[in-house]
Amino acid sequence: MNILFWYIVRHYLGILILCLTGLVTIYLVIDFFEKLRRFLRHDAELSSMLLYFFYKIPDISFQLVPFAILMASLLAIGLLNKNREITAMRSCGVSLFHVTIPFLAVAGLVTVILLGLTAVVIPLANAKAEYIRTVEIQKKPQPLSFTSENLWLYMQDNALMHVQRVDPAGTQLHNVTLYRLNDQFTLDAVLTADDAAFASERWTLHNVAQREIEPDGSVEMVHWTTLPLQLSLTPDDLMAWNALEPEHMTLNQLGAHIEHLRQEKNSVTRFLLDYWKRVAFAFVPIIMTILGVSIGLLEIGTRTVSIGKGIGQALGISFLFWATNSIGLTLGKSGALMPSVAAWIACVMFLIVSLNIFLKVRY
Repeated sequence: MNILFWYIVRHYLGILILCLTGLVTIYLVIDFFEKLRRFLRHDAELSSMLLYFFYKIPDISFQLVPFAILMASLLAIGLLNKNREITAMRSCGVSLFHVTIPFLAVAGLVTVILLGLTAVVIPLANAKAEYIRTVEIQKKPQPLSFTSENLWLYMQDNALMHVQRVDPAGTQLHNVTLYRLNDQFTLDAVLTADDAAFASERWTLHNVAQREIEPDGSVEMVHWTTLPLQLSLTPDDLMAWNALEPEHMTLNQLGAHIEHLRQEKNSVTRFLLDYWKRVAFAFVPIIMTILGVSIGLLEIGTRTVSIGKGIGQALGISFLFWATNSIGLTLGKSGALMPSVAAWIACVMFLIVSLNIFLKVRY
């Protein structure tokens, strides 16, 4: 039995890796050419673009694994059936239930891997990809430290900028201090302004005091009513930083943030929905494996396995799951369903359907 178990596992894993690799490659190629023109507009280097897509691979794989595992299950069972291997197993007293155990074991292992990816790896990789996109490709400064009450930025020409408070709309910066350093990284000048406002696609400092530090240590002060600020960030960038993105937080960080919002009596629907969505989606491979194996076993006795038919079935089922899951998440965002129910509703529905088909197989 151990020999048979590992034989089916190797057979299934080979097809699964092939399906997943093909799907991820197709997705990356399409996404690359879709974003290429936008990246070239910023004169991005090829290495930065490749690194960006490299760090997106964990998230892309996470989204495509259920589809790949469903397709692999249908194709693996179909090939075993075409070669009469399942018939040979049954003639040796091996039940169809035992044939499904290796598939479920692989699905369980994939679920554990996906939980690890969504808990730690994917948020860190997404944050790194976002850094490459904004800083290395779009040439925008990255905050050294950021909250709505405290912003530190490293700017061009060896300059540091501190903002005491950022307006919620991102259009105004209050109490701005700009530190300019020379080539020896010693303080060369300090500019202080009451605020900086964004208008006509540019930033302008108001009520500016500029202190120039001379080589002999003396300080020369100049006052300006307004002064342009060379800052490539837009209000949308500041608003995006101010609004924490769940996909950039690990599950532990997301759970702690949800608890913090609850203590402050703030709404947690958005973050709670994302938390349960990520956990629920990690269990989809088990459901898709049961469904794919069950559909494959219903066709035992026919030797006309079709790769096109298996791919078509996988596409149709995946679309139905995606539509059902999207409807559930939309209802969760609107408050019509509890976040946990909205995240799990598609999984529960497809699990019921999968088990119903699984029980119809004659073992």
